[in-house]
Amino acid sequence: MSEYKVIKLNVDHFRLLLLLLIITSLSLNVEAKDKPYPGKLIDIGTHRLHINCTGEGSPSVIIDSGIGGFSLEWFKIQNNLSKDVRVCSYDRAGYGWSELGPGPRTTARIARELNVLLTEAKIPGPYLLVGHSFGGYNIRYFASEYPELVAGLVFIDASHPEQFNTEEFKREEPNAQFQKNKNRMKVRLVQPIISENYPAEKKRMAFRLMSTWKSKITFLNESDFMETSAKQVAARSEKPYTFPVIIITRGKRVWPHNDLGNRREQQWSNLQNDLENIGSQSEHFLAHKSGHVVHLDQPNLVSSNILFAVKKARNQILEHELIKKFDIRQAYHFTLPAIVTNEIRDELNTINFDKYLVLNAPDQQSMFGRKIPFLRKRKSYP
Repeated sequence: MSEYKVIKLNVDHFRLLLLLLIITSLSLNVEAKDKPYPGKLIDIGTHRLHINCTGEGSPSVIIDSGIGGFSLEWFKIQNNLSKDVRVCSYDRAGYGWSELGPGPRTTARIARELNVLLTEAKIPGPYLLVGHSFGGYNIRYFASEYPELVAGLVFIDASHPEQFNTEEFKREEPNAQFQKNKNRMKVRLVQPIISENYPAEKKRMAFRLMSTWKSKITFLNESDFMETSAKQVAARSEKPYTFPVIIITRGKRVWPHNDLGNRREQQWSNLQNDLENIGSQSEHFLAHKSGHVVHLDQPNLVSSNILFAVKKARNQILEHELIKKFDIRQAYHFTLPAIVTNEIRDELNTINFDKYLVLNAPDQQSMFGRKIPFLRKRKSYP
């Protein structure tokens, strides 16, 4: 599910590789530090985080990656979006150009650090948060912790907080794992894997940054505490969000063609469908040409869906502003106050109603990928 491969080695094998790995990693670290980075490094008190913002316009789009991922993988999407809105990709602590952060690396800690980062970087809200895989936990927790700052959520094949409670994704208890391996030491070797569809001009730098010790340590820490993060999100689940929620689910199979793989595929579909219940304005789409890294496999589709969410969020923000200013009650049309004073008339003249009508135009769903009801009808994967 991530962009790293974990290999378990016996101690004898590990010793043979250790010296070579240390030398290689040190050289990669030096090269990575010497390279210029886009955006800024922001001090949040305990460490510095890297964030890169481009474009203008509200709400600010903030992108969070899956475990092992970081800002460079959003290069194409950021370029697509920055023509219409401010978009910021950032590196969680330990990844990319960000420094190591305090542990454990759980969703609750990550969400709090993101809030400090946005404040210190002076990035104005409200925020439309985009989360891929594990990043879905982080943006969902952020939305529950700081609802007044959030204008919408976009989930990209996002993890579900209840997935570890299912038979298909249940993890072995840490104590049981320790008892099994207490008499034999195992070493986990983390090997970066770059997706075929990674932006070509960024592959070399991505491999260097993903090969650093801080990235590997962070990857293992986030992975080890992922179930803890799931519980943190589940504990904060409240009534459905009233802002726009867009869910994008992969359409290609990722697990092996065996009994467990079949059951995992079906359970993943069930969990993705269940994500619709977190918002009263949920829209769910299937990226039928994508594996788990939908944003790399179909960047234009993801860009279109994010802009769709931006449009819905702007619409809702404008509605709230009108209701607040003029006590307008809205259904599918405007109901203006019975008595229009000169002051209200002057205010109305400053509002771009053409813009509002465009925001309320029928949505062209065909550009956003196949709608999810098709996924529900499919009981098994080919």
